[in-house]
Amino acid sequence: MVESNRFGFSFFMQFNQVYLIKKFHFDEKSIGMLFGYIGLWIAFTQGFIVRKVTNRFTPPQVLRISLIGLAVTIFVILLPNYWWMLLLINPFIAIFQGLTQPNQTSIVSTLASNDMQGEILGIQQSIASLAFTIPPIIAGVLVSFDFRLPLVAAAVVTLLSWVNFYFRFEDKQLETATQKQS
Repeated sequence: MVESNRFGFSFFMQFNQVYLIKKFHFDEKSIGMLFGYIGLWIAFTQGFIVRKVTNRFTPPQVLRISLIGLAVTIFVILLPNYWWMLLLINPFIAIFQGLTQPNQTSIVSTLASNDMQGEILGIQQSIASLAFTIPPIIAGVLVSFDFRLPLVAAAVVTLLSWVNFYFRFEDKQLETATQKQS
């Protein structure tokens, strides 16, 4: 379904540092400070925004917006010429990713039968682990051509994840699964 999003986000998380060093001449302290800033936004998203959004919208509705938003903002990271502009873009990445993950897990959990939820969620975690092992191999090759390519790959893979979800997932699947569990 949307598990390819984890591959896209893995490209971003694992190679954003290379981009920051090459384009903005960041050092370890600057990278740590920026990641701390992103972490604050992720905490804010998970603590406040997710609750508000999930009370008003279904997980598929959230994913239809958060996945495309994530793909676009990852691509937009490539545009600034000044490092401080990242302070305006990174909160959106944190918010869209913060909305994507719990809603994605919610859909996977709901689609599984009650007796299979643990197994299905375990498989989902295995896919997440795999998503953090494959992108570095691919991105390592891509970065040898251009330091921006891993982030382009992150945006493209996330966009493909959105396309797959948007055109292949039907809300009826979730409604049927919810009715079966009741």
